[in-house]
Amino acid sequence: MCTATWLRSAAAAGASARLHLFFNRDESLAREPAGPPRRFWREGIRYIAPTDGRAGGTWILATELGLTVALLNRSGALPTAPAPASRGQIPPLLAPARGPGELTQRTQELDLTPYAPFRLLALWREPESASLAVWDGRELRFEALPAATGIVCSSGLGDEAATAAREATWRSWHAARPAWGPEDHRQLHRSHDPTPHAFSVCMHRSGFATVSMVELELAADECRLVYHPGSPCAPGAAQVLELDGSEGTGRP
Repeated sequence: MCTATWLRSAAAAGASARLHLFFNRDESLAREPAGPPRRFWREGIRYIAPTDGRAGGTWILATELGLTVALLNRSGALPTAPAPASRGQIPPLLAPARGPGELTQRTQELDLTPYAPFRLLALWREPESASLAVWDGRELRFEALPAATGIVCSSGLGDEAATAAREATWRSWHAARPAWGPEDHRQLHRSHDPTPHAFSVCMHRSGFATVSMVELELAADECRLVYHPGSPCAPGAAQVLELDGSEGTGRP
């Protein structure tokens, strides 16, 4: 159960174009807390990611090559084994990809039979691209997505219902704010428009809620992850990690 939105900021004087990804992770309140973001190496490629508190792995990462990968559930698919392998193992396996073609090939080469159905969002800063790998428990397929800006949602109550509700909110916010930018995305991910409920972007329902928000920002010379533990609507310090070696605590 998650919401991912993204946009690209045009290049300005003295600055390169930027890719922004915002991700709300909706989970059972009984699930173990995730670990803070850390730096990792895989096949000589650096990436940053938080760590799932139960099974290890991660649901989201960004690499020094300008790739972001985010994992979402897929509802309404084939039934799975009682104890499938953790899907959080998948994003790190794809982190070394050096381009969209290699990422597709690496995904196709994975043995996905041990995993429950999922959708994997992949965004590249350069070349500008966005795609969704969809595994239904039997077949893997790929969908192209708008590269400039977009939204993908999931929910244990139904992906289509969650997408309809959250996309409607996303579009209404866009219409009301012509100069749409990263701060608008940030506020959207903290919002309960119209009220806190199962399909609000910042989700709240019995036993479940949005348990964290991740912001990723990628530029030609920068890879930055801002991790907000806890519900995005609640006050609290964020954890900031960059691949250039600087890290700290605070809100962006």
